[in-house]
Amino acid sequence: MAGGSLSKRIPKRSKELLNKSVESCLLAVEVYNKPQTKFRSGGYIVLMTIAYTSLFHAIFEKSRTKYYHREKGSNKYIVIDGEHKAWELSDCLKEYFKNCGKEELPIRKNVEFFIPLRNKIEHRFMPELDDEIFGECQALLHNFEYILIKEFGEKYAIRENLVFSLQFAKTYPSSKRKESLVKQNKGFEKIKNYITDFRSSLDEETFTDQRYRFSVYLLPKLVNNEKKADYAIEWVNYDPKDSEGMKNYKQVIGIINEKVKRVSNSGCLRAKDVCSLVRKELQKTYGDAFKFSYSTHHPVCCMYYSIRPKKDDPNPEKTNPNYCVYDAVHKDYVYTKEWVEFLVKNLSNREELIKVLPTLKNSLQSFDNDNTSKPSQQLEISGTKTCF
Repeated sequence: MAGGSLSKRIPKRSKELLNKSVESCLLAVEVYNKPQTKFRSGGYIVLMTIAYTSLFHAIFEKSRTKYYHREKGSNKYIVIDGEHKAWELSDCLKEYFKNCGKEELPIRKNVEFFIPLRNKIEHRFMPELDDEIFGECQALLHNFEYILIKEFGEKYAIRENLVFSLQFAKTYPSSKRKESLVKQNKGFEKIKNYITDFRSSLDEETFTDQRYRFSVYLLPKLVNNEKKADYAIEWVNYDPKDSEGMKNYKQVIGIINEKVKRVSNSGCLRAKDVCSLVRKELQKTYGDAFKFSYSTHHPVCCMYYSIRPKKDDPNPEKTNPNYCVYDAVHKDYVYTKEWVEFLVKNLSNREELIKVLPTLKNSLQSFDNDNTSKPSQQLEISGTKTCF
C-alpha cells in the first residue's frame, strides 16, 4: 500500500481534496441512515465513490504522483474544459495498491466490488438491495477511515462524528415480502448475479475477512450493575493475534452456533431431488417424455453455470453459495431451492436448453413432430396456451 511518513504540512490542493472526501463520506452515511431514504444503497455507493476518489487524489497530491490520463501514444495529458482528466477510482486503486500484499487484499477487493455496482444501480431504484450488501457497505466505511488515518493522521478521523443508528425492529421483513419486491424489479436479478459472481471469485480467506465484508452478531448486553451507568453498545475487537481474546470470542460464537445452527444444510436438496423437481416443471413445456437425469444432465448444468468445481478439484468448497453447498462430512454437494428455480427459468427457453444440453435436441424435435401432427392440440406453457 502507498503511504510513508506523514508530511507536517499538507499541500493546499491536497487539503481541498481531503475536505471534499471527508464531506462526501459523512454525507453518504447521512443518506444511508435516514429512515425515509429509499435510494439508500445507491446514494451511499455513489457518494462513497466520490469520497474514495477524492481521498486517493489527495494522497497523490501529497506524494506528488501524477494522477492524470495521457493521450494515447503521447506524454501529453488529456484536457477537458481546461482541466486535466483525473484518474477514476479503478485507476487510483491500481496505483495505490500496486505493491499490495495479501494482508491488504480484502480492502482492495471491498472497494473494487462497488465500482461496477455503482454503474449498475446509479439510475435504478432498488431498496431490496440494502440487506444483500450491508456487510460490504459497512466495511467500505471502515476501510475509508483506515486509509484516511494512515495517510493523514488521527486528526482527520471521522469516527467521533458517527453514532450507531437507531433500529425500529429486531428482525428484517419476511422472506416472502422480500421475494415479492425482487420479482417486481427486473433489474435486480442482473445485479444479484454480479454480486454472486464477484463473491464467488474471492478465496475463502478474503471473503470472510472483516475488511472485505463486515459481519456481526447483535446480542442483548447484560448490564454489570443496574445502579451504575453503562454503555449500551460496546465494540469487541476481532484480533486473531490475541489468543486469549479469541478464546472468549470463539466461546460466544460457539454458543450462537449451538442455538442458531442446529441443522446443517437445512432446506437444501440432493441432486436427485433437484432433477425430479426440474423435470416435473419442464415437462409442462416439453411434454411428458422429457427427461432430466441427475447422473447425466444435472452435472453438465452445474459445470455450465459454474456453481461448483469439477469432481477432482482440490478445493471442493468453492461453490456458488446461492445455488450449491459442499457437505464436508459426506463429501458431496447439496443444492438450494433457488437452483431449482434458476434451472426451470433458464431451461424453459428452448435455445438455452439446447445450448446447455445439446444431446436433448433430438428428443425435442420428436416432441415437435408429435405435436405438429395434432394442430388443434394446445400445450400450456407458463400460464399461456400455444397451438402446435
